[in-house]
Amino acid sequence: MAFISENNLAALIGTSNHTVQTWADKGLYPIREENGKKGFDMKDLDAIPEIHAMLESKWEEELSVTPLRQYNSIELFAGGGGLALGMSLAGFHHVLLNEFESAACKTLKTNKPEWNVIEGDVRHIDFTPLKGKVDFLSGGFPCQAFSYAGKGAGFDDTRGTLFFELARAVKEIQPKVFLGENVKGLVSHENGRTFETIRNAIAELGYQLVEPRVLRAIMYQVPQKRERLILIAVRKDIAGRVCFRWPSPYHEVLTMQDALFKSVIFDCDVPASDGAVYPEKKRKVLALVPQGGDWRNLPESVAKEYMGGSWHLGGGKTGMARRLSLDEPSLTLTCSPCQKQTERCHPLETRPLNVREYARVQTFPDYWQFQGSMNEKYKQIGNAVPVNLAWAVGRSLIRLFNDIQTIMPEETQDCAKAVKEIIWEQSQLVQIKDAKTQTSMAKRQVYKQLDFFDLFEKYALDSIADNSMAHEPVCAEYGNLELADCPIDLNKKVLVSLVKKDNEQMFVDGSATVYYTGKRFPTTVALNQLYYFVPYIKGKGVRDLFFIKAVRLGYRKEGTEDEDKRDLRLVFEIKRTRRLFEEYKPVELKIWRTFTDTTIGELLKE
Repeated sequence: MAFISENNLAALIGTSNHTVQTWADKGLYPIREENGKKGFDMKDLDAIPEIHAMLESKWEEELSVTPLRQYNSIELFAGGGGLALGMSLAGFHHVLLNEFESAACKTLKTNKPEWNVIEGDVRHIDFTPLKGKVDFLSGGFPCQAFSYAGKGAGFDDTRGTLFFELARAVKEIQPKVFLGENVKGLVSHENGRTFETIRNAIAELGYQLVEPRVLRAIMYQVPQKRERLILIAVRKDIAGRVCFRWPSPYHEVLTMQDALFKSVIFDCDVPASDGAVYPEKKRKVLALVPQGGDWRNLPESVAKEYMGGSWHLGGGKTGMARRLSLDEPSLTLTCSPCQKQTERCHPLETRPLNVREYARVQTFPDYWQFQGSMNEKYKQIGNAVPVNLAWAVGRSLIRLFNDIQTIMPEETQDCAKAVKEIIWEQSQLVQIKDAKTQTSMAKRQVYKQLDFFDLFEKYALDSIADNSMAHEPVCAEYGNLELADCPIDLNKKVLVSLVKKDNEQMFVDGSATVYYTGKRFPTTVALNQLYYFVPYIKGKGVRDLFFIKAVRLGYRKEGTEDEDKRDLRLVFEIKRTRRLFEEYKPVELKIWRTFTDTTIGELLKE
């Protein structure tokens, strides 16, 4: 009989390990041991809905679902191809894909040269030539802030968001069914007003929304505790005649053992790959953490030094100094395996998961090769829908389309000419845009502001850039020096920023440990390249030099009773090192009269 450990049961049903252990201690379910792990026979847990579904699973039966004819499909916001590949494996025939990021497009084209991939802004694509020629449309639309959500204007309320572009494509193409994918938090965003706006927009488009579900990837042959909101909508002229059935779960929970070694999902151990590395100081800290452990397994003095200001924050902080376990699924992957707040350390080796291991956790096949820089590869993988999850949902959709085909027999539409027309139009737009951009940029520098909500979706409250260890080698070259004695690297990037009047004194006396931006910050500043921070005192200029330890997302008045979690800000964790100038020196703040992005060398020349 199938066995499930306490920890994996907790992951499966979305509760804490402590809660499940309490059930066992109270004798709610018979407990036994297998391979040194406490757990349960799954048959004894049949009353738990998730377990019941696994025991009654029709996974193998659903694997045999094949399309009655070729179903044409389009995917928007395709990224590195997790959703697209899963849908393709299920039986959909992609006639067109769109993705904005160049590296992700290269990944798609490298692995699937037969796919028509349009690189660029979806807002510039006219889909009308494909009206009535495409069966299915899908896309994991980025969850931007819905500024107008809740006003009840339906489709019009979504303008200015990328959901609008998905909706516009639906309106222009009129597919039989479309799928949207997003984070589970979308349902509760703005107290549900955002999702109500989406629901209204879907109805206004002439589609009936299947009751949405947050699917746990762990239930669909994915060794990862990832959760994704799946929206499926059927055109109203069809919806009343068919019924969508969600996929059956796999009959067991897969773990990191299944991801890294030969298993039911991979026919060999994970191949070698490039990957990120830890600085030596960080490596020594993580070497002290056992499998499945985190900062709580460190000696208190080591943990305090490693965690810095986070030591005093509330919450479990279980992502910090976290080492994965072979016996459990991976934690949800982010865009980097070595962010301080969401560490993904290899179970057996003291290093971050490499690119291929990252891909296996998302159930990408080993033949799927990612293009771009290492950071771009991690980003593509971390943002992806797990392939096996997409494949399972895709099989259910193929089953739905087969039902539609049975009651509404139809030949596959030839859309090759329409696709060529769209691709040609895009090539002309690109040429015009490139010419305009070159002219415009020759005249002036344009500053746009960061989308904090977008950053929050990618990083939550994890570090966007973590330089806490980057300063150690500088001092190490010159012995055990204090920061104030370390040499200044003239080529390193420095951010010069105006500080608010009510915070000035902390920067004047050097006691400041954080700097909060206002509601906007320029996109031109590369956060992961910043090394130094220099506060600008209004009416005086600049004087003191600070090291930037980390850059993350935070809230206005973070950590106080007045904190507002809806008001996101960038937070720079800083430490004063020395004076750059004996007296305050006036400098020009070149971006919005608030920021200057330069190097120490250039700043000293001014």
